[in-house]
Amino acid sequence: MHVFSSAYWNRFLDTHAEAAIFALVKIVAIIVGYVVLRLVLGRITRGILGAGLAKLSGEVLKAREARVRALGSLLSSVIDFVLGFVAVIMILQAVGLNIVPLLTTASVAGIAVGFGAQKLVRDMISGFFILMDDLYGVGDSVTIVGVTGAVEDIGMRTTRIRDEAGKLYVIPNGDISTVCNHSRPASS
Repeated sequence: MHVFSSAYWNRFLDTHAEAAIFALVKIVAIIVGYVVLRLVLGRITRGILGAGLAKLSGEVLKAREARVRALGSLLSSVIDFVLGFVAVIMILQAVGLNIVPLLTTASVAGIAVGFGAQKLVRDMISGFFILMDDLYGVGDSVTIVGVTGAVEDIGMRTTRIRDEAGKLYVIPNGDISTVCNHSRPASS
């Protein structure tokens, strides 16, 4: 019997059509769930961050907008990555692929990348806590790692400071251990 005969394909469809339709329905449900969950979590994140900004006004609002935008971008990226990864794993399972070897390989690769990117991860975690703890803001006069000047930008990986001579210093956030903020008044 020839492999490409109509009888072969009819038997193939009879035995596998139900499983294929079930897998297709699961995939569509996973994609719809991913899109809905992404939209809902995005709206919740924007609502929480917007509510925090709504209470502020004037100079305080300007100083915190950049911080809130950076945190919003970070949260959005984390949500997108986690939801996307889970959706892809679920789709691969729905198709019938064994995901254990894939997860094992991803784990080993993740460990290797983690060792290689320790400095980057340290910088980003430090940047996150600098933003969360409100140590300084754009426009503040600070002394960080021996550099005194005005903060021009606070990113997740670096802080940019311009000194009085006009030189721009880019300091990795992971290297920041002590901050002297000259712009914050003493508490009474």
